[in-house]
Amino acid sequence: MIAKSSITAMAISLIILLGLLIGVFLFFKKKVAIKLVPLFVGVAFFIIFALVLEQMLHSFVLQPNAQGQIPLMINHPVVYMIYGIFAAGVFEETARLVAFKLLKSSYSDFATSIAYGLGHGGIELLLLGGMSLVSNLVISLLLSNPNGQFAQELPQSIVQALQNVSAGEFFLVTIERFPALLVQICLSVLVWIAVNKARQFWLFPLSILFHAIIDIPSVMTQVGFLSSYVILYGLLYLMTIALIIFTIAVAKKNELYLKKSF
Repeated sequence: MIAKSSITAMAISLIILLGLLIGVFLFFKKKVAIKLVPLFVGVAFFIIFALVLEQMLHSFVLQPNAQGQIPLMINHPVVYMIYGIFAAGVFEETARLVAFKLLKSSYSDFATSIAYGLGHGGIELLLLGGMSLVSNLVISLLLSNPNGQFAQELPQSIVQALQNVSAGEFFLVTIERFPALLVQICLSVLVWIAVNKARQFWLFPLSILFHAIIDIPSVMTQVGFLSSYVILYGLLYLMTIALIIFTIAVAKKNELYLKKSF
């Protein structure tokens, strides 16, 4: 029931996504001594702050109406955008701030920022990108038998939603998640510096602002202000590159360096 080209695209996109995550991890593992505790703290704090606490706030602020629409998005799209970009920034950057303060006594080296960023960004990539591809792929494979029990019981809305997605669109998950991972690592470095270096705390509110700015194109897409994937992902990659350059400059100013060679 789902085109073979779409199933193939899902599988390839998933493989590329996992390959990129492993590649980024191995790159930084060669550059710094990645320790597991900060990495798993990054995983845990993303789940607690972004998937539990932030979602609790969303459930209160973004309550849908009887038609399933979010009144704030429909009636006040600009307010919705401002809320959306800063909610993510405040919760996730606060997660980093709290985590690094807790880790400071036992894990105060620069590698902690990279390890935390890999955990925070890696679990986000797996849960928001990888799991969506896996679930769609499993459903599509189960639907390969149109007379099977699963195909008969699955709501047609889900089947139609998958059928309406072109094969190429499944690669958008990979295109979006890769720069998001790099952004999470950069923001982790900046907040780590804010916590561990004297007179650098200004980097914490700046990280919230950076996080919010980078989220603007995707939120504009949600409210219908932006419909071009080219512009959306073009802006995402340009802002990611700018953040990487800024983060490297700040790290060097604070005499923090990765190994220059493998």
